[in-house]
Amino acid sequence: MAPVSKWCVVANVSLPDLEHLAQTADLGDLTVYYRGPEGIRLPEDPPFVVDVATLTPHSPGAVAPTLRIESDVVTVRVSPLNENPVYYAVNRTKGSFAYFTDLLLAPLVLPALGLPVRFLGSTPVHECGTLVAGVSRLRHGTVERTRRTGGRWLRETGDEHDVLGDFRAPHRDDPLAAGEAQLEALAAEIARIDAAAPEGTGYATLLSGGIDSGTVTYLAARAGLPLTPYSVASPWGDELDDAAELCAELGIDLEPVHLTEDQIITSIPEAVRWLGLADAEVVEVALTATTVQRLGVVPADEVLLTGYGSDLVNAGLYRPFDHRDDLIEQVLSAVDRTRRSNELSNRMPLAYGTTAHHPFWSWPVMRVALETTPECKVREGREKYHLRTAMGRRVPEPIAWRKKIAVHHGGGLQDGVARRLEKETGTQDRQAVYLACFAGLLDQAAQGELDPTDPWELFERAVRSVRSR
Repeated sequence: MAPVSKWCVVANVSLPDLEHLAQTADLGDLTVYYRGPEGIRLPEDPPFVVDVATLTPHSPGAVAPTLRIESDVVTVRVSPLNENPVYYAVNRTKGSFAYFTDLLLAPLVLPALGLPVRFLGSTPVHECGTLVAGVSRLRHGTVERTRRTGGRWLRETGDEHDVLGDFRAPHRDDPLAAGEAQLEALAAEIARIDAAAPEGTGYATLLSGGIDSGTVTYLAARAGLPLTPYSVASPWGDELDDAAELCAELGIDLEPVHLTEDQIITSIPEAVRWLGLADAEVVEVALTATTVQRLGVVPADEVLLTGYGSDLVNAGLYRPFDHRDDLIEQVLSAVDRTRRSNELSNRMPLAYGTTAHHPFWSWPVMRVALETTPECKVREGREKYHLRTAMGRRVPEPIAWRKKIAVHHGGGLQDGVARRLEKETGTQDRQAVYLACFAGLLDQAAQGELDPTDPWELFERAVRSVRSR
């Protein structure tokens, strides 16, 4: 299935390059361009609210992130964690502006505002910066209102309380109790997801040999959900035996997925496309899920449950530290970085018409994890000590205490990708390839091609660009 990006744009000028791509609603002072999930249309009359995460119209009481659109007012509420971004561009000389939910729309939006389209060519330094000049990303926890008053447009911005500041003094200090509390919150989140799904929905997990995807798989299976665990193998290695060990314990079948090197490499342009950035670490974390999605490994009617986010809230990738406050800061900083990385965005599943959930990233689970003290998370040289302690009461010790491998290191993926890119380009600068991919995507978007139709051609073009420098 070819991806079809979903997005929403609100502007105070007409955007002719979008008219043939989307539903258009002329509200008078504002125009809305909307391409949502199949069969979903905007209400005929304002005001209406668009859920930025699902790109569906919601009631006025919907929670952030949202776009509330009236005939002469647009109000944007950005979620505290900013997983699904909203972008903003303005020509202050002309008084023209636009809010949009997909960075690749910039080449079709900026010219109508009277602004040039320029790729910046390097990772943004400012937290609200993007790879496109003149386009900013709204900050987490922002409430922004732009309204027409007295013949001109007035922009008002306010910041809500930063919830991460509430967790600098964690209090859950018993490893077993903290682990049990997190498992209870995870089970409740999985039950909530299932209760909201149509009856008979099937589920899938991407199961490695680690504790995170293993915990989600265990809880989903024990809840009686119809579940298929998939485990990915690459030419550089795999964790199939470890994944199979847990499946045998649960009495369910494992579906091994063997990816070729070219399949993974060809997914780089799409990973960059859905992320909207080119940070090497973030792109490589996304590569496995992108490849699985692009190849249709998980059927579209199966809801995917992932273990993403656990490393961040549970100190899974901690660095050596001298004081407990150092580890608290590492965890909070790791969560804060996701506010700019888009790695937990819903853009890719929406484009493919699939559904994915990250139970560790639901707020009740995150709250328990952030309330857990450093001494519970890291003890005796082991990360996620609390989670492993609790899972050790449910699965054999070798499964619960297996050595940690990061998602993009599992199966040797990151090293394998690095070697391939160095061979192709003659440089160890992987990010240069990812930036070149974004430049190519931006060029295609300017022609109205918002979704990669030939990712291999995009990749080869990026390689040629890097080699020619």
